[in-house]
This record gives sequence, C-alpha cells and structure tokens, in this order.
Amino acid sequence: MNAQVVEPGFLSKTMALVRKDVRVEIRARETLLPMMMFAFTVTLLLAFTLPGGPTGGRALRLPAGTLPASDVLAGFLWVTVLFAGLIGAARTFEVEREHAAIEALLLVPLDRSGLFIAKALVNLTYVVALQVILIPAFSLLFDLRLAERSGSMLAVVALVDVGFVVVATTFAALAARTRSRELLLPILSLPALVPIFIAAVELTSTIFAGEPAGSVAGSGWFGVLLAFDVIFTITSIVTFEFVLD
Repeated sequence: MNAQVVEPGFLSKTMALVRKDVRVEIRARETLLPMMMFAFTVTLLLAFTLPGGPTGGRALRLPAGTLPASDVLAGFLWVTVLFAGLIGAARTFEVEREHAAIEALLLVPLDRSGLFIAKALVNLTYVVALQVILIPAFSLLFDLRLAERSGSMLAVVALVDVGFVVVATTFAALAARTRSRELLLPILSLPALVPIFIAAVELTSTIFAGEPAGSVAGSGWFGVLLAFDVIFTITSIVTFEFVLD
C-alpha cells in the first residue's frame, strides 16, 4: 500500500522560509549586527551630547520655549529605530540576489502572499530583537521609567512595527532588482512611513510624559496607527505578486 504524501500547508511553507532566513542570519550576522551597531552608536551619542547628559529624561535641560523633553526623546528614539530598521530591510532579498536566486525563490510552490508574509516576519524579527535591547537601554539612559507604562508602550511599538515591516518589505521587493537598491529603498519607503512615525512620536511622547494609558488608547493617533496597519497590510498582500514580477 502506497503511503500518501501530504503536501505542506500554507503556514508550514511560510514558516520554512522564515526559518531559512533566520538560520542564514545566525550564521552570517550581516543584518542584525549592523542594525544594533547603528542604533546604539546613535543612542550613546545622544546620551552624551544632549543638554544634561545621560542623567535622565527628567533631567534633560532644554532651552525655555522649545519642545518638551518627552517630545525630543520620543523623536530621537523613533528616528533611530526607523533608520536602523531600513538598514535591515535593505537586505530583505540580499541573500537571494547574491546567489542569483530571486527567480528560484519565485518558483517556490507558495502563493506570493505567503512569500510576503515570510519576508515581513523576518524583518519583524530583526526589528523586535533590536527594540528588546534598545528601548530598555534608552529608558535607562534617560530615566524614562517605562516599566510603569509598559502596556501602553508595547501596544504602540507593536502597531508601529507591523506598519513599518509591511511598508519596508514591499518596497524592498520593488528595489531588489535595481542597482541602487540601498539608496532607492529609503527614497521609496520614507514618504509612506512618515504618517506612522509621526503617530509613533506623538503617542510615545505622551507615554514618556507619564500620561495615563487611557490617553494613549483614546488618542486619534492610535487610530491612525491601527488604520495604517490594516490598509497597508491588505494592500501589500494584494499587490506583492505584481511588485515581484
């Protein structure tokens, strides 16, 4: 009696691609390490050059009439995450490109939406790994006491991360076959990412200022993040096949 061969399902194939990319990164360390080096270099420079030094966000001395310290620190945090994330996103299809295997990747018996989800999950893994270390370090250097408001911060970070990786993965695919892909990715993705990072700064500033969780969840900027994630996720999944072709 012949044994019936069961073809792996959509989820199994998608996760196989995720595991492949993660294993390659563990061996090569060509994506996450540069992201972390950039992020921590910027953070340390900020800590020692901002007025007041690395003595805490509440001790940050800014001239009268300028932005509150919470706004400044929130902006610095998300700009750091944004550009560190783009460093990682630029390598989304780099392994396949280096081995002339982009066409082979497209031959994988998996719907294009599965390929998009796999690459987005890999980018999400890198960004989350960066933030797990960066945000506590940022909080410690500037005495932000985020442990007291961790729920609000996690909600904002989760929504920002989803929106970022969806946009970055889509434009990374668009730029993958071009010669100036490292330059083209920021040019293409930054205009689309502006709304999500404005919302991120506004909400994070509220958290840094010590406002209650209700003021974050009830903010219009929280709705902007949620709507952005839904719209761009659906759009990216639907259009990814045409982007790759």
